[in-house]
Amino acid sequence: MPLHTLTRLSTAALLVAALTGCATTPPTTELTLLSINDFHGNLQASKPTPLMARVPDAATGEIKAQPAGGVAHLATALSALKAQHPDALVVAGGDLIGASPLISSLLRDEPTLSAMSELGIAASALGNHELDAGLPELLRKARGECGPTECLWPGFKGPGFPYLGANVLDAKTGQPLLPTHIIKQAGPLKVAIAGVATLETPRVIVARAIQGIRFADEADTLNALVPQLKAEGAQVLVAVMHEGGVQGPGAGANDASYACPTLTGRVHEIAKRLDPAYAIVIGGHTHQAYTCKINGRLVVQAGSYGGWITESRLRVNARGEVLEATAVNHPVLQSAFAPNAALAELVARAAALTEAARNKPVATLPQGATRNARAPHGDSTLGNLIADSQLAYARKQGPADVAFMNPGGIRADLSVEPGKPTTMSDLLAIQPFGNDIVAVTLSGQQLRDILLRQLPKGDAAPRMLQPSGTLRYRWHTGDDGTPQLDEVTLSGQPLDLQRDYRVIINNFLSEGGDAQTGFKHGRDRTLIGTDIDALVEWLRDQPTALQQAAPGRIVKR
Repeated sequence: MPLHTLTRLSTAALLVAALTGCATTPPTTELTLLSINDFHGNLQASKPTPLMARVPDAATGEIKAQPAGGVAHLATALSALKAQHPDALVVAGGDLIGASPLISSLLRDEPTLSAMSELGIAASALGNHELDAGLPELLRKARGECGPTECLWPGFKGPGFPYLGANVLDAKTGQPLLPTHIIKQAGPLKVAIAGVATLETPRVIVARAIQGIRFADEADTLNALVPQLKAEGAQVLVAVMHEGGVQGPGAGANDASYACPTLTGRVHEIAKRLDPAYAIVIGGHTHQAYTCKINGRLVVQAGSYGGWITESRLRVNARGEVLEATAVNHPVLQSAFAPNAALAELVARAAALTEAARNKPVATLPQGATRNARAPHGDSTLGNLIADSQLAYARKQGPADVAFMNPGGIRADLSVEPGKPTTMSDLLAIQPFGNDIVAVTLSGQQLRDILLRQLPKGDAAPRMLQPSGTLRYRWHTGDDGTPQLDEVTLSGQPLDLQRDYRVIINNFLSEGGDAQTGFKHGRDRTLIGTDIDALVEWLRDQPTALQQAAPGRIVKR
């Protein structure tokens, strides 16, 4: 072939290749996702004290705690962000309801779901607290149907979005009991939002609420969905899950480097095993605010109670490949966002309907109490107070030796204003679950095994069972890093491993909640009453109850 012909062919081939390359180079598009999580029915801007977000002061730059949250302020903040990004999708990481203040829980959380319907949420992952009253009750609410007798919230129509639970399976058939995903259009992009509940749901919820339900592994479930999501034409895949991580002391809600060196928790394992097809992981459950990257992929969470909104921005090509990813947690400061008028009116209606029950006085207390355990102790004033109340309540009906309260069931501090009575609303903010108190019989050896099992290992934060004043013990960490029990006394006497003791716990613990499976072996189970009744009676009957509950029942040497 002549050289000039070869040259012409080569030039033509290069031109075709160049033109072809230009034609297939995918354009880029920006996808904005706005996310919240763990709202827990916190409709009011103060409950009775507001959520405080630690952020730089606008004038001085000094880090200060400022009032944040409240659904009316949240709605305004979301509207402002959506005005900047009209095609943004709003998603939620679960626990929008459950463990709610009285303003919502007395009305079966119907006001909260009605408020959430006004926020434009596309979908939410299923949180464990959404199942507090069982799946049938959640499905009833999701359909916008009235309860067994009536709708407690006038005009209730449901949330207007699906709860996603791809790993929430019928224990017999293995089929999903909830929608696995939803496909939404965001500008030119077709976006799949796939959702899962935490695998640990059975550990943090009463067993009767999830009978007949099996929870599959989050990463395995989401990975198995990828072919279906792509077959349905999704260009971008979003994983939303009710699971997250915990940051170390001093870590902020935003990390400019996205490195998050102190982030720990199950979110790491899940994110590392997750199919690369998922562009982002939006989480919840741990009530933390962070913007991180794990293996280069955004992993975000927006705190809790409507105090933060995560804005995640992904620049993607037509194949859904993420070219750039950024995220920021915006504090929903009450000073920065005027309340949305319609939602402020909704909150006022809910407050009026529940006012009598919420404001019923219980006792005028000399001081408040915190639920936070302080080193070197593993107990807190409020945890001890609750355990004391349940032991005293049980002793009115029969012999009882010791009571325990799980720290995760204490949802707020006891705040007291001088001269003002503590109300039912204050107490139900602390214990919103309406748990039953039960008495069981355990041997001294079983009690010792339970105490040893719940001691923190390694650098884990202490989350020990809160004991009544009849129990005292010391513990230490051995040379091999294993926690060890030292002396244990009950009513001033050494714990007798051969003797039987009558133990008072709530029904959550009695069913093995918080991984306290030792309580499931309790014999002679007897129903005593409700946790809130016990606390009310104790505070009314015992003027020195708070002083008696001072930390120091658990000591690490």
